[in-house]
Amino acid sequence: MARQLRRSTGTVAEPPARKPPPRVAARPDIGRPGRGIGQFIGEVRSELRKVAWPTRQQAAKLTALVVAIAVAVGFILGGIDFVFSELFRALLR
Repeated sequence: MARQLRRSTGTVAEPPARKPPPRVAARPDIGRPGRGIGQFIGEVRSELRKVAWPTRQQAAKLTALVVAIAVAVGFILGGIDFVFSELFRALLR
């Protein structure tokens, strides 16, 4: 309840004061699309230079691993689907 009655005096007590919401600092690049996009692209290039990229051999091995796992999961899910479809066919006969 926002307001409560006091029995002894008959006056209404006000709720405690709320804190104002935090202020968000203004960004200087908002409103200037050319500068903001150029700065963004520069920062992206700077970060991409720091990335430890895999070698061609590492990329090939990891790609083969992902494909193998995807095929294995596909067979497992296909097998589960087949078992359940046969189970439902048997129940509906």
